[in-house]
Amino acid sequence: MVTLKVLKKFQDKDNKEKIYQVGETLSTSDLDRVNDLVSRGICSISAINEANKEEKKPEKISLFDKEFEIGAVKNALAEIGVSINKNAGVQAITNKLSELTEEQNNALSEILCKE
Repeated sequence: MVTLKVLKKFQDKDNKEKIYQVGETLSTSDLDRVNDLVSRGICSISAINEANKEEKKPEKISLFDKEFEIGAVKNALAEIGVSINKNAGVQAITNKLSELTEEQNNALSEILCKE
């Protein structure tokens, strides 16, 4: 969905009774219409929104019989000196967790479970 700001007064192509005044906004997902209105100098793009974008729920990792958000696990790993990429996903973190020593696991448990 694209939000356009009207630069020049014009009549809506679908609803002939609707006249867009300078300064008004309109939203459309028709890219051909957006390109036409912008190329003719009638409108400018003021915002681009992804239509029907589902809100991303934070990914969670099951560890020590609890679920932790991926960010919390990354921070805890950093605290115990284990390096992990900032953009690592669940699979990469799970792989890294399987490589931890018992001592590192205990330290990780203390950090995560104290909250």
